[in-house]
Amino acid sequence: MTGANRQGRRRAALRPLVAIVAAGLCGSLATAMAAPPKVQFSRQVLPMLNKECGGCHRGAAAPGGYSLESQERLFAGGRHGRAVVPGKSGESTLVKYLLGELKPQMPPGKPLPLDTIALVRRWIDEGAKIDSMVAPVERGGIMRDAMPMTATPRLPKKEGAAQLAGIPLPAALSQSAPVTALAYSPDGTLLAAGGYRAVRLLDPATGAVVQTLSGPCDQVLSVSWSSDGKRLAAAGGAAGVAGEVCLWEAGPAAGPWAKPRILKEHADSIAGIAWRPGAAEFATASPDKTVKLWDAVGGKVVQTLKDHVDAVFSVAYSPDGQWMASGSGDRTVKLYQTASRARVASFSHGDAVSAIAFNAKSELLAAACVDKQIKVWPVKAGPVENPLRGHGEGEAVNAIAFSADGSTFVWGAQNRKVRIWNGEVTNHRREMNDSADWVYAVAASPDGKTVAAGGGDGKVYFWSTADGKLLKSVTLGAGAAAVAAVTTGDKK
Repeated sequence: MTGANRQGRRRAALRPLVAIVAAGLCGSLATAMAAPPKVQFSRQVLPMLNKECGGCHRGAAAPGGYSLESQERLFAGGRHGRAVVPGKSGESTLVKYLLGELKPQMPPGKPLPLDTIALVRRWIDEGAKIDSMVAPVERGGIMRDAMPMTATPRLPKKEGAAQLAGIPLPAALSQSAPVTALAYSPDGTLLAAGGYRAVRLLDPATGAVVQTLSGPCDQVLSVSWSSDGKRLAAAGGAAGVAGEVCLWEAGPAAGPWAKPRILKEHADSIAGIAWRPGAAEFATASPDKTVKLWDAVGGKVVQTLKDHVDAVFSVAYSPDGQWMASGSGDRTVKLYQTASRARVASFSHGDAVSAIAFNAKSELLAAACVDKQIKVWPVKAGPVENPLRGHGEGEAVNAIAFSADGSTFVWGAQNRKVRIWNGEVTNHRREMNDSADWVYAVAASPDGKTVAAGGGDGKVYFWSTADGKLLKSVTLGAGAAAVAAVTTGDKK
């Protein structure tokens, strides 16, 4: 046997002894040094999720279908797989998005520090235990429980919402709730603004709130007037639990309206609602992947459409009442003939479709997409390969609207921009940057002379379409609305 072979055999024989000694040393060290404490979700992970992700990924229109509103939804993720796989951070899409392994990297434009991502990975690898879905806040050096990450600023008790849902509300608000839905009445004399557990009716001329309609149990995600202006519907509900429609019979502008009828059929919140022109029928769209058609008189669902394979975020009827369309997280827009309720076309997009709208002549259908694109499609039955035209924005577009007179098209985006186009969506006219936060909702007055937008800052903005000047902004806070009139400035 050679010397080299003898040395190899000696090393092989010593390996078990080395392993035993190493194990003993490790055990001694482990005894002498306490293992690092496990990551506490509510104090170390949840505050970061609230700050960096909670502003977008909650509610029915959460990007990519991923919502942080409950432990189940936090873990489930969106269409790209489970966000949190306990014990396996490498398989968790939450980590992949934070690292940029899945695109777009999150949070958009400002990747998290690697040590923060490492903390999230460690929490997942330790089993992804949830001690609480309520994040504490530090006040005067003492850690106190805060509101859960799903909560949004609540209305004060005098609004009457607490009694409707049986949930105690704080006496005051630290900030205004986002304005997530807007709709002009057919005659243009009122603007309905949906927020947290209420719809405010504004006088567009002055910005004054003439009515506060309570009844919704959570954030109002969509509002729609019947074509005769005699009914107003607001859609929302509890995300992941049940959808809700609040249906009001319009009362006097300055007098109190009767309590709404509450209609519930969806298995998730309702992201979109639209009235069929000239009929006592409306449609609702939900993350439960369905579109439901309702008899407004009886308050019953007459048909459920199941053509989408992912959350449905938007629904619209054409002004002539002949067509209905729905936009979904499955990257498609479905077109239906209302007479037969049959699907007659499907339009493809690059990502989830967040909003849709028909033009005044019922010839064009515009669709906004999370991929930052707006596409304009011809309204016709049969296969359509390509849109008539498309336009891009710097960030995802959340809302779009046409004016009833056909002169104006408007959109609002996550980059806080509002843009005004002509009614054919061929000529860009104005760009407005007055919003201090994401724009969640837009509306165009029936005569096309004014556009309004609602955003995450709790304000409703009004601009002139003639010159793009900001006319006024209305802060829908806890108490009376604050109207800020603008007399100077020039918006191009």
